[in-house]
Amino acid sequence: MKTIYPIKTSFLTILTLLLISCQNGTKLTDGNLTDLSETVNDTIQSLDEIGGTAFFTPVEMLLPVQYRKESTGYPENVKSKEWYEFYKDEKTGQWKIEKSKPVISYGRDECVGEDVMIIRATKENSIMFITAFEGMMENPATAFEAMSIFPDHNLKFSFRGKDYQLSPIGSYIDNEGHIMTSASVQEMNEIDLGDTQIDDYMLSFSAPEDVTYNIATIPQMIGVTPSVIWAGDMNEDGLPDLVLSLSNFYEAVHVYLFLSDKNDTQKPLKKAADLDVQNDC
Repeated sequence: MKTIYPIKTSFLTILTLLLISCQNGTKLTDGNLTDLSETVNDTIQSLDEIGGTAFFTPVEMLLPVQYRKESTGYPENVKSKEWYEFYKDEKTGQWKIEKSKPVISYGRDECVGEDVMIIRATKENSIMFITAFEGMMENPATAFEAMSIFPDHNLKFSFRGKDYQLSPIGSYIDNEGHIMTSASVQEMNEIDLGDTQIDDYMLSFSAPEDVTYNIATIPQMIGVTPSVIWAGDMNEDGLPDLVLSLSNFYEAVHVYLFLSDKNDTQKPLKKAADLDVQNDC
């Protein structure tokens, strides 16, 4: 199983400090190299303390959809970045992360006539393009896929011998603006639920040892079927990662990527990227 590793933050920090030192005319000696090393260590420690016990590098995401120039805006520097495509192989049923180049074209939007940049996938069943992150696996280990997570419908799953739970809450609003009871929601099927409005949606993640915390909050969603596209291990640490969809029925696509951080026992699952692309009329 091949793992892809990006450049380490500590290396970039050292390189930056060396360049600054040279630009300032400082001669590097054993003495100030020791000082530089201490400065680098202090800098890395400070970075590590931001938002938890470990520094977490965000991931850039690109969705295979169209982007409006005037509303969403075109993605920047697409051709200059190294992209990896996350998709499900039809023949094997295995989810894969493979180095790939998005197919780029331009056109007009039939709805409002705006200029659009069209990003196409190179694989069928492709979910997204992402940039590399530490531990990224070519063949991620899958826990489950394609599961809805409506409010009041907790999702329990096991992975690597441990139990986890996703707990969504929120208020369902019917067509007349009335709040629906939890009991009535439980009796509805997913098709009916998908046409409702959800207010104050919040998704909590529960890990072993009674660790529970919020990972996503959306004030209002209309026509959205909250779902986990995929769950499993992407970064080879034995902990679950998630790809979450909060896309609606009006041609708006909103995808989240959550990656686990094995160095943070209190909040191991963190948002690494999310992208919301609006294409409704």
